[in-house]
Amino acid sequence: MEMKFNGYIVRLKQRENIFTGSLITSGKTVSANFKKIGKELFAANFKNQVEFKFLEKAAFKNKNKVILVLLPMISTYNKRKLTKISKFLSAHIHNTHKPFTPEGGKKNHLVLNLLTVEKFLKVQDLLDFFSTTRDQMIEFLVEQEIRKAVKIINFTDLFITSYENFQGYLKELNTIFTNCYTSRIKTIALSEIQSTLKLPQLPLFLKYLLKYLTHHFSFKLLKDKILFQTLPLTDTEKNSLVEIETILRKNKISIFSIESIIKNSNLLYKEVNNSLWFLVETGQVVQLNETYFIFGDDLHKIVNKLKKYKRNEGEMIDIKAFRELTLFSRKHIIPLLEYFDNQRITRRIENQRKILLPT
Repeated sequence: MEMKFNGYIVRLKQRENIFTGSLITSGKTVSANFKKIGKELFAANFKNQVEFKFLEKAAFKNKNKVILVLLPMISTYNKRKLTKISKFLSAHIHNTHKPFTPEGGKKNHLVLNLLTVEKFLKVQDLLDFFSTTRDQMIEFLVEQEIRKAVKIINFTDLFITSYENFQGYLKELNTIFTNCYTSRIKTIALSEIQSTLKLPQLPLFLKYLLKYLTHHFSFKLLKDKILFQTLPLTDTEKNSLVEIETILRKNKISIFSIESIIKNSNLLYKEVNNSLWFLVETGQVVQLNETYFIFGDDLHKIVNKLKKYKRNEGEMIDIKAFRELTLFSRKHIIPLLEYFDNQRITRRIENQRKILLPT
């Protein structure tokens, strides 16, 4: 797939440090703002995206000069990044022992150089610019991964980061998990991890990092958080657990939330949250949705009642009949039915449910 960019790093002999010029490319005239970043090196920013190839030449409209395209500007580069680019490009350009040619191996190594200014790269987007095949680039990247120069996160987009960058994130994530274990934190939001790591919105990379920690930590990846699974309960948490079960059973509360437990007890939010997640982890409690929970044995009894109802009354059941079957309020029936729908125990058909359980 052809990729176009708004900016390119080009080689040009020009006295002015900043100027505007018009180039002829593919029979069209395009205007660009040029800014000098190093010896014979300029950053060329175009109003619209244009397509150039590696080492392609383009002539100015009214000047007897040409540019030599060296790199696309993948993102917005500040002065510090432009200085880095200038240094590694100058090293390539002025190395007379290994000429800078379209066929030379140096163009692949420019991908490695780009990782000094870009934390992540989708190399798939650069194949057309470098006029190289996917297989050739994969061979090069795999070789560099063996040498611990890069880390290939995904082969679909050839999504990579530097090995140093990968190790840094992994070390920080390991520290976060260790602190959670030390502080006996049962869950941590993925958004909190991304914020602490200053990680861009790259869920694929975060999952890639998490995979490397499964050998050292026992955890479960939920929709929006991490649940740590093997934290033993403290004596205080064990007492809280007994109090929670006693309160719920005594008040015949089968479906409950953290807030409802706090309301009926003297326990703090953290105590309830930790104890409740232990019950979920051990299968004693089932989470219906983000708010409500139910005891596993109560859920099993309701499922058996649905099977019996299907045998005796048929496969369709409405909310009124379901309420009579469970003796739950409408407030609690709705999340329970939605849970059954998600688990394919029932299927909603207008205002009724079709019971999908075998009899």
